Amino acid sequence: MAKQENRMLIVLFYICIGIFALICLTPFVLAVSGSLSTESKLAAEGYSFLPRGFSLDTYKFMFDSKAEQIFHAYLTSVTVTGLGTACAVLVTTAYAYVITAKGFRYRNFFAFLAYFTMLFSGGTLPWYILCTKYYHLDDTLVGLFVPYLLNVFLMYLQANYFKSIPHEVIESAQIDGAGHFRIFFRIMLPLGQVGLVTISLFYALQFWNDFYLSLLLITDERLYTIQYMMYYMMANIQYLASGNSAQIGGVVIAPPLETAKMAMTCLTVLPIAILYPFLQRYFVRGIIVGSVKG
Repeated sequence: MAKQENRMLIVLFYICIGIFALICLTPFVLAVSGSLSTESKLAAEGYSFLPRGFSLDTYKFMFDSKAEQIFHAYLTSVTVTGLGTACAVLVTTAYAYVITAKGFRYRNFFAFLAYFTMLFSGGTLPWYILCTKYYHLDDTLVGLFVPYLLNVFLMYLQANYFKSIPHEVIESAQIDGAGHFRIFFRIMLPLGQVGLVTISLFYALQFWNDFYLSLLLITDERLYTIQYMMYYMMANIQYLASGNSAQIGGVVIAPPLETAKMAMTCLTVLPIAILYPFLQRYFVRGIIVGSVKG
């Protein structure tokens, strides 16, 4: 009887989780449907789960005029996401190891410095002056990921995961003559793979979705990321759709406004939506392990 009740409870949980998943998936389905609809049908009848007047005109409008720029923006985003994630994970795990190494005298001081930045910030203007006047990160590829190399929350998450590794493992390596450099790369990183995958996912999502650095630091179109490229195109489409500029050179221009928003959403979200299900189990496991203090 108890087993039957447990099975019914599990089935109920799966039903609730399934309903919740469908609710979360609804906005993305509406975005895909809207991007495949015609502008007139969408304006007259509103959004639906199925395209209203199926059409690829919006995607043709975008790629006919900006195909090369969109491809280059995708390439820039992939490059920034790859380089940024690799560098950020290295910096974050190295800092996490430093504040958890029991032989390091100033580990509490450096842990406080990192924690202090979570509470106080110098503001946008000092940050911008520092990045442009002193570090010269404007209009450079490294400027798209260097300011985000250390996320303090993710650093503490990885530090807690390092704390879960028995200290006897490190002591035995030190007895064998291993230094901190070898311990970090040969012991801590291999044993902390779940945590590494977790913070890598966080960083990859951050770098892929970011357009703030492009907005502040980039003026060269060759360095536009896909997120900022979509923002730039949307601003142009809104300008063309405005009453003052709807007619240029005697030709009435009616760009797809609402369907373009949905198409841009699909173009930016789709790569992450495809990749995330394959890495989701590492993400959940890493969060559970890293959130428990060792």
